[in-house]
Order: sequence, then structure tokens, then C-alpha cells
Amino acid sequence: QDVYNVILDCKVINDDEKYIEPTISALLKCFPDVTDEELRTLLKEKASSRYCVLRKKLSYEEIQGFVDLTEEVHTEGKKKGKKVNPYVQGVWFEKEYKRYYPYDTLACKVLGFTTSGNVGIGGLEDYYNDTLNGINGRSYGYLNSDSNMQKTIKDAIDGNSLVTTIDLNVQSVVERKISEFTEAHRNEQTEGPGSLNTAVMVMNPNNGEILAMADSTGYSLNNPWNEDIFNTYCMDYKKLDQTAIEALDEDGRLDILNALWQNFCITYTFEPGSTAKVLTVATGLDSGKLTGNETYVCDGGEQVGSYYIKCVKRTGHGTETVEQAVVNSCNDALMAMSWQIGIDTFIKYQSIFNIGLRTNIDLPGEARTSSLIYTAERMAGDAAALPTNAFGQNFNVTMVQMASAISSVINGGNYYQPHLVKKI
Repeated sequence: QDVYNVILDCKVINDDEKYIEPTISALLKCFPDVTDEELRTLLKEKASSRYCVLRKKLSYEEIQGFVDLTEEVHTEGKKKGKKVNPYVQGVWFEKEYKRYYPYDTLACKVLGFTTSGNVGIGGLEDYYNDTLNGINGRSYGYLNSDSNMQKTIKDAIDGNSLVTTIDLNVQSVVERKISEFTEAHRNEQTEGPGSLNTAVMVMNPNNGEILAMADSTGYSLNNPWNEDIFNTYCMDYKKLDQTAIEALDEDGRLDILNALWQNFCITYTFEPGSTAKVLTVATGLDSGKLTGNETYVCDGGEQVGSYYIKCVKRTGHGTETVEQAVVNSCNDALMAMSWQIGIDTFIKYQSIFNIGLRTNIDLPGEARTSSLIYTAERMAGDAAALPTNAFGQNFNVTMVQMASAISSVINGGNYYQPHLVKKI
């Protein structure tokens, strides 16, 4: 969107006494939040300034009254007429641009926003900042020996546009469902929203395109510092009351805002739990350590060293095939598979599935989890590490790591880099 800065040329206004009062009067009439005291102070303290910013980023509608008041009145058949008020002088408008997000909060964690100078903060705005921003044009000149102006103009270069992989309908449904869940379970286990974090990714496993990505703490892209959203976030997720919120200093507020703006799907880590069983079975089958025809007897758990590790069904599932072990999410069977697979193969395939490494998704802030997974050496020193890792415990992942890894299992074995931009 076009926006305009209101610039005062204090030197011009002060050059002639007859300019001061009409100019002040016109500014007060057209810009209600400008005060007489403010204008007279600027004209006094910056009397010789040729560039004094009075207001920033106003829409054309907000400056139109002043433009109409000072434009030339053209007489029919003549190119030039006379100004409505020729004594209004020394005010001009500097044109800038700002991002406008027509859906406001939709896909906020994906898109990110811009601050002064169109600098991207978070999301695609940040990651593709240099792609989206063009190069400003400029003109400059000098006087030659004959006192003639030699002028050089460098044209502006437009930035590029992005075509994202986000599906508007899928994204809308995802965000609505997250909101419904959060509210449906409010004040159940603890006071506040239904969970500390609820996040969803929808991904095309055949090409790595992300169709939707959202979490439960959205914000306004057009006003990322929105006080109401900030206060609600502080109360719901930081458990601060109004007094504590008002007591926050600037750094404290910024820390909380950064937490609000962060994308859970790529920045936060968690134990994958039973979702990782799919990767364990795929590891066994692809490496040849499993044929897929094995059967396992689940009696409710296994004694591993000094630990008794339980299955989800304490009485046991009984005899199961590999497929049934996945269907029933059987910890006992997965532990047995892990010993057939072995430490070296398990660690090798974690790397193949990119667990512990960044996926290099085209978003800023992706967590690296290499310090949150076992090395072969460390696993060899802990009897419980391999069997618990096999069913997704004792190591951490990000959502985007798991979505990409599982996509490679179900698409026939191809690992695609997850991405949000399909075309520049």
C-alpha cells in the first residue's frame, strides 16, 4: 500500500511571516492529532531544517484534505491556475510503501511481517527479504564549471513476488480447528487454553509442498504489536496478570512478543512418541534386518537392565505381525524389532531420515536437534536407549522433521526438502 510521510520544510515556512499562520491553520484543520504547540515548537527548534518528519505512514485518504486545500485551481482551457491558499507553504509528502495483509491473521507464522524499511521479521518475509525487496532508485547531481546542473538518475528495480504452496482453504480449516480445540478444552486440566501448544502441518508427501502450517498462538500481520492479542497471550500462555503485564520493561515485552511470533512447527522440539514407530519399521525393512513376516509376542512389557518398560496395553497384545504391531502401537514389539535392527543401523537411518538435522525449510528459526538425539557411542552405554528410541522416546524432533521423514516412508522412499515457495 502507498503511504505518506508528512514533511515540514521549516526554513521555507519561516522565510516569510505571512506563511506561518496559514500553514499552521491548514495542518491543524487536516490532521486532527497535530497540536498547535507541537507545530510552533518544531518551527522554533528546527527553524532552519529542510526536512522535519511531522507524521509517518499516513494513507492517501488521511492526507487528501490537505492536498485538496493546497492544490492549484485550474481555469478551463488554461494549464495553470491559482492555489486555493498560496500562503500555505513548506509542507510536502514523502511517498513510501507498506505491506498490507488482506487476511490479517491467516498463515501469520508462515508469512511473517515487515517493519521499517520493509525489513522482514519472521516467516517468508524474513527468509526471502532480499528477493521481495527491490533496490530504491535515486537521483543526484552536481554543478559543472559553467554552473550547469549535471543530473544522474538511477531507476528503481522492483522486487520479486512469491507464489506459495499454501492452500488457502486447507490453511483456513486448520486454523479454525485449532481454535475450536483450544476453546473446547479451556480450563480443563489447567486454567487457560486447551493445551500449551497445538500445531498442525499439512504436507504433500510427493513433492515436499506444505499446504498448511499453523499453531495456537496467532497474531495480526497488520499490527504484530496489537495490545489485545499481546495481553491475551500473556494471560493464557505466560500466566501473567494485568499488573505483571504493565510492569514489563521493553526487553521483557520483546521477549514475549518473540515467543508469540515464533512458529512452533519448526522452532520447538518434542519427543515424537509413537509416530516414530513408522520410521523404525521402515528402517528394519529397508535395511533388510526385518522381512516383514516376523511375529512378536507382547506380554505387556520388557525388562531392560534395571528398567521394566511397559507397553501401552499393560496386559499385552499377544502374538502380533509387524503390521499389527504398528496398528496397535505396541511398544513391546517395537523393542524386539530394535534389537534385530541394532544400534549402528538405527543411528544410520535416523540420519537418512534427517532426524537431528535441519530440513532447510525456507523459513527462519528452524531448530537443529543434533544435541537431542543419541550417538551410537552414547546409545551403546545405555541399555534402555535403543528400545525406547525405537518407539519414539528419549530423543527430540521438530514437527517439520517428522512430517518430512514420514512423507519419505509413504511416498515410496524419496526424501523431499519441505518448502513453502513454489515459484519466484
